Amino acid sequence: MTTRPTRRGGWQLEIAAVLVASLVALVAASRLDPLAGDIAVSFAPAPPPETLSDIVVAVVTEDTLATFPYRSPIDREFLAELVRRLDRAGAAAVGIDILLDQPSLPHKDKALFSAIDEASLPIVLAYATTADGLTDRQAAFAAKNVASRGHGLIALPRDEIDGVVRHLPRERTEHGETIRTFTQALTEAARQPADTRAGDTRSRILYGNGVKTPNDGVPGPFTLYPAHLIPLLPDAWFAGKIVLIGTDLPTIDRHPTPMVAGQGSAAGTIPGVLIHAHILAQRLAGLSLPASPPWLRIAATLALAGLAALALSLPFPPRRLVLLLALGLVAYFALAAWLVASGTWLPPLVAPPLAALATAGVLSWRRWQTERSERAFLRLAFSRYVSPPVVERIASGRLALELGGEKRKVTYLFTDLEGFTSLSEQLEPSALTDILNPYLDEMCRLMTEHGATIDKIIGDAVVGFFGAPDEDPEQEAHAVALALALDEFAQGYRMKVAGRGIHLGATRIGLHAGEAVIGNFGGSRFFDYTGIGDTVNTAARLEGANRFLGTRILMSETVAARCPASECRPAADLVLKGRTTPLPCFEPLALRRRDAAWQSAYRKAFAAMRAGEAEAASLFEASLRLRPDDPLALLHLRRLQAGETGATLVLEGK
Repeated sequence: MTTRPTRRGGWQLEIAAVLVASLVALVAASRLDPLAGDIAVSFAPAPPPETLSDIVVAVVTEDTLATFPYRSPIDREFLAELVRRLDRAGAAAVGIDILLDQPSLPHKDKALFSAIDEASLPIVLAYATTADGLTDRQAAFAAKNVASRGHGLIALPRDEIDGVVRHLPRERTEHGETIRTFTQALTEAARQPADTRAGDTRSRILYGNGVKTPNDGVPGPFTLYPAHLIPLLPDAWFAGKIVLIGTDLPTIDRHPTPMVAGQGSAAGTIPGVLIHAHILAQRLAGLSLPASPPWLRIAATLALAGLAALALSLPFPPRRLVLLLALGLVAYFALAAWLVASGTWLPPLVAPPLAALATAGVLSWRRWQTERSERAFLRLAFSRYVSPPVVERIASGRLALELGGEKRKVTYLFTDLEGFTSLSEQLEPSALTDILNPYLDEMCRLMTEHGATIDKIIGDAVVGFFGAPDEDPEQEAHAVALALALDEFAQGYRMKVAGRGIHLGATRIGLHAGEAVIGNFGGSRFFDYTGIGDTVNTAARLEGANRFLGTRILMSETVAARCPASECRPAADLVLKGRTTPLPCFEPLALRRRDAAWQSAYRKAFAAMRAGEAEAASLFEASLRLRPDDPLALLHLRRLQAGETGATLVLEGK
């Protein structure tokens, strides 16, 4: 019994596919999404040149440290002179990106804090607390000397995944007091308009103008001077500018950023003061690019995966589904590009498309598996009614399910179980089924095994042919081999059922090769893949002719011509019903019947009979002495004894 495969899961499986694909995509994209965002940020709006020109960076370098009596902490008397110099030059504001978290020489500390307090320009100091890693002693010093003056949090947030500085630092509340970030405080101190959106924790830092270090040899977006040379420079270079003072030293306050992180742990870092310069420029320009919060990333991933699942459920051919999915992904990336270019939002760029592709892959695989199971079921079920080669051609699209045919050279084979009609009238239906079904099943199996196309089953008769739908250059030899296999099975089956007291007749087989029109014939609602023409009728007539000749297999000379002479013998020249000319016919011989002496005697007698020679009867008698039960020799001997001559027999019946 053939059982149809069932679809398991249904919509529940699709939901599971969406959830699993989304989870896998979110995990896989946890490292890829930030990297994709790094590339996308380069297309976001950047601060204009006039904003960048308002920022000057003064860096303490190794050459600067060489002028000090000691390296650490940085000489605060030097910083005091730097503050006074910028104050005299008319700078708009100064931000000191050097953390003052411990005392140095008292007179130098006093000089720096006095210079800060006496300056006419606003000065913002770098600030940190124990939350940023300071010891209690350091935090106490900073709280006493820094928190009492203009200050802002200096810590730069690094991504946990790769340690890259991507997002704006955030203000923090401690002990009921909100502490602004360094650049927030500096922007307000300089009395510059700033976009409050830039304070969003998840907003990206816009490194749109590139990230350059003083050692790159390529001009960066900001004017940068070594700190020890500033006293020698004109006042006009600092007038109205916001000046950031920081360090550019190999091992102090350096951070990886998106555009340089790929250069390695040593080369791929820039001074923190330059990162603050980028953040300051972004705030002054009022620019922001909010990144996706986790809940929105999850929602977008589930949404795109769900849309992919919905698209895959549409009854479209695979090519159209692939095109639809590709268009959906292109639309998503186009929307993402517009959002980034307009500075509106940085959507997740990897997880949603990856989830959509994963969902499409899972559901496509499931669809392929389902269709494969159904095709296998249909092939198996359909092959119960139509020849397997025809089913395969239909399933592959090489055979159209439409009416029409073509002329082909084929070899037809007809079989019929002698006397079964009268036997069926004597048996109970169950007994009849028990006998007929195993017989037909094995007959059809042998036909399929030998490469025949089963044309039809009519009662106990099975009809097949070679040469269509696929070409078969050895079709005659294959047909003869099949006929002998069918005969061997049928004879053995007769003996088997005879033991149950049921006497089956012999299975008669007729073979003929020639041209026939092969194709789908019938009506628009029901048709057969079959053959029409004289070749088909002749094969049917030869099957019936066995009854008159006493043989079980008869084949025409068109089939025998492709078989070795030792494997068959001439039977008669038959004038079949509907024909006017004799058709030479032959009987194929099974291997166990091929006796050279007997075959030679029979052929000699048949040739003499065809030639009309008088000794033909005696030659058949000699053949019968070698094989007394030969029906053909007995038939021809009786004909000759009755006065007939020649090898031609006229058959009026089937």
